[in-house]
Amino acid sequence: MRLRFESDRDTFSSGAYRLDRRGVQDIAYRVAGWEMEPDADTEWTGELVRTGLVVVYMVGDDRLEAVDLDELVDIDRADYCGECGQVGCAHDGMDRGAL
Repeated sequence: MRLRFESDRDTFSSGAYRLDRRGVQDIAYRVAGWEMEPDADTEWTGELVRTGLVVVYMVGDDRLEAVDLDELVDIDRADYCGECGQVGCAHDGMDRGAL
């Protein structure tokens, strides 16, 4: 199933987030936007409505996933690798001492 989303840069202004859930390793995610789905009258109106979930993708990946808004915790750019998205990894060459 293809996820549809509506961008919202005002609400999701952080560059990256981690998911606050058990079993998920510390990986940085970027927010694509609010998940959208057809409403009961979409066949006639063409309208989509927000589901309340947020569509995210891992840094270094392009697979979209819908998560609960309460699971998102914003993180600083220096805390994750811009290549693999792993929190604590510094293999992207960024000078974290200058931050």
